[in-house]
Parts: sequence; structure tokens; C-alpha cells
Amino acid sequence: MIDQPISISKVYVLLNKVLNTLIKRKFGKHYSIRLNSLTFISNRSNVNYFQTSSEKITIKSLKPIHLNELLLIKEFLLFNINTALLCIDNVYYIEVVELDLKIATTNNNLFIKQF
Repeated sequence: MIDQPISISKVYVLLNKVLNTLIKRKFGKHYSIRLNSLTFISNRSNVNYFQTSSEKITIKSLKPIHLNELLLIKEFLLFNINTALLCIDNVYYIEVVELDLKIATTNNNLFIKQF
């Protein structure tokens, strides 16, 4: 039986669910995250195997986020996104080396910060 590669959209949906679950378990239920689907799919549409990618992630929080915790979240996400991609889609794996984080809090202020 030949293993068929998983479609990019299914990888995206599964990765979003996995990362959201991991973030909530590690840092609390007041956090939720979402990968930017356009960036994720465009990074994988024209595959260059010597390429690394940068992903855009929105972090929603019911509480203010301290800078130290944000750095821990970024490091945690970077490690887990690469680990999950190796497990889910190892045939077309492209290492994620940078995350662009967009932070949304309950007071509707939106901060965009790249770490």
C-alpha cells in the first residue's frame, strides 16, 4: 500500500488543532492561537526543498501577556510546529525557522510584533 501525501489544507487544520491544544495545556485556557492559512499554504505550494519558512500566528488572550511568557510561547510554538509537521507531513516537511506573532487581547487592542 502506497501512502498518499496529506493535502496542505488537512495538514493546516490538524496542525492548528494540535498547537491550540498544546498551548492551552501548557500555558492556560485563556490562550488560543491560529496559524495564518494564506502564509501556511503559500509556503508549501511551490516547494523548494532547500527553503525554510516563516509562519504567521495570531495569539488571542483573555489576559495581558508578559514579555517573558510571550518569549516562552514563541519558543514552545516553534519547537512544536516543527515536531508536528515532521509527524504529520514528513514527505514535504519544510522547517519553520521564524514566527511572526500577532497578539490580540480582550480590550480589542491589536499589537503586531515579530520576535
